[in-house]
Amino acid sequence: MKSKLLYILALATSLVACTDDYTDWAAPLQSEPENPIDVSLSASAPSAIDIASVEGDSVIVFTATVNAPEGCVLASYKLTLNDTQDLPVSLGGKAAVSDLNNAVFSLYGRRPTERVMNAVLAGYVNVKGASVKVSQPLQLSVTPKAPFIDQAYYLVGDMCGWAVETKLPFNHSEADVYEDPVFSIVFTTTADNQYWKIIPKTNVDGGDLWAVGETGVVGVAVDGDASMSGTLTTTDPQAGKIEKAGMYRMVLNMMEYTYTIEELNFAPYIYEIGNNTGWGNVCPLAGLNYDGQYKGFAYLDGELKYKPHENDWNDDWEKASGDAYAGTLTTEGSDNIDAVAPGFYMMDVDLVDLTYKHTLIETMGVIGSATPGLWDADTDMTYDNSDGSWNLTIELTDGEIKIRANDGWDINWGGSIEEPTFNAAGNMAVTAGNYSIKFVPVCDGKNKLTMTKN
Repeated sequence: MKSKLLYILALATSLVACTDDYTDWAAPLQSEPENPIDVSLSASAPSAIDIASVEGDSVIVFTATVNAPEGCVLASYKLTLNDTQDLPVSLGGKAAVSDLNNAVFSLYGRRPTERVMNAVLAGYVNVKGASVKVSQPLQLSVTPKAPFIDQAYYLVGDMCGWAVETKLPFNHSEADVYEDPVFSIVFTTTADNQYWKIIPKTNVDGGDLWAVGETGVVGVAVDGDASMSGTLTTTDPQAGKIEKAGMYRMVLNMMEYTYTIEELNFAPYIYEIGNNTGWGNVCPLAGLNYDGQYKGFAYLDGELKYKPHENDWNDDWEKASGDAYAGTLTTEGSDNIDAVAPGFYMMDVDLVDLTYKHTLIETMGVIGSATPGLWDADTDMTYDNSDGSWNLTIELTDGEIKIRANDGWDINWGGSIEEPTFNAAGNMAVTAGNYSIKFVPVCDGKNKLTMTKN
């Protein structure tokens, strides 16, 4: 037994002695580091893109090269404009014309002016199953495509005459015409089959009413076209026709170069009559948008009614429900509208929904950069019931003013001294001096403002 154990130990010793190599099996496996994969992007943009001159539905917005080892695959590009607007692009560096146009519209508006944008082009490369992003800044110069839109348009035709002296102006919001391309006008034709065309401000300012071309006369494609809606053109423009005498509203969308014409049944004015007028005279309310919405101002001190005609009682409106301050109207011979507390009121009548509303004017004031309170505080006026006027003597500086009621902006007048208009966007310009101001708010088209320098 002892000799066998000694044999086993001798054998184990001889096995260890037979090898010069030793491996520490507890040590971690190691390998040589791989060389890093070098991926880079080089790109350039065209000098300028005028979308109006692009043929086809796509345009090259960049040229790019991705440098990467064999086996790497370019998956996609992303182009970001001004850090906010992503523009879909192809691997060939193209964008859809409509996408590019809309991207510039979104960033800058629709005016066709050259826009220089900072851009970042990102390329995404598939490297051994992983996506690697490489990017480079670019500068992209683009002029979006939009039709010519003038600052103003005028109607000429049989209903008003074909001369510059008789042209009728379209109304507009006074916003940038490329943000609000809608122009409208209300007019009356006194005979059947009356023809019309549209004249841009450029022609009027240039002294040639009938100049043609992209910025010239606007009409329809076929002479005598009596359609109540359609497409406008500046290419050989012909005259449209209104077949039936009446009152109409024409609306232009100059971004789309389209028009619509609708016949109107609403009159420009209706009238209030009541205790305040001695049931004989009337106070007008204006609805100059011909949409059935009427507004006027008067001193009220008793019951009243509204009526469509200044000089007769036909089809007058009485109270159907409600009280002195708000309610519904009827033409079925009902009671007068209840008496409000005596005071100066704004009257609103909606002939679409047949409703009325009376809002008390507690204060009237002048505010603006030319006033002592600037745009922060009104200088109040006093009311004279003998002539329905609000009055003030005030020292003004060079600047602008508006008149507003109840120390708020819900009820205000602006525009011009010659024609103060309810809730007009523009202010009234004044020069420095001491003034006596008299304001008689009646309704749009009939308001009176006098500023007398002392």
